[in-house]
Amino acid sequence: MSANNRTAFDFTDPVVVMRITLGVLYIPHILFKLNGMEGAAAFFGKAGFEPAMLFVVLALITETLCAAGLIFNILTKWVGLMSAAVMGVAAYAVLATKGAHWLWNLGGLEYIALWGFLSVVIAAHAWREERRNYGHFFLLFPHAA
Repeated sequence: MSANNRTAFDFTDPVVVMRITLGVLYIPHILFKLNGMEGAAAFFGKAGFEPAMLFVVLALITETLCAAGLIFNILTKWVGLMSAAVMGVAAYAVLATKGAHWLWNLGGLEYIALWGFLSVVIAAHAWREERRNYGHFFLLFPHAA
């Protein structure tokens, strides 16, 4: 196992635990959409995303990329930002369909806001670590000069 793989799954590091947790939290959302495509499409349509089924498929693809990237530490600097964007779209959809509520158990934005904020934190941490480890940023993966 390479040093990068060891640090990517170092469960003594709170950032690693948070990153993996955020990735794993996507799995029920993906499965819910896959098991109820028509219901998901109805929700997306109600939120104003048309054609709704296209947006369901885009959500499935994006959420799957976020889950895999966060769980396995792949392009985390970008995937964290993508995850935050997904939560921004989710916040819009909740506001469009349910109105402005805060408490998650009442259909509010509390959970989505936390997930989006922590996604930004994970991305910022990945960017900072890349800069610290290599002295500058790379578009995708770090490589030898």
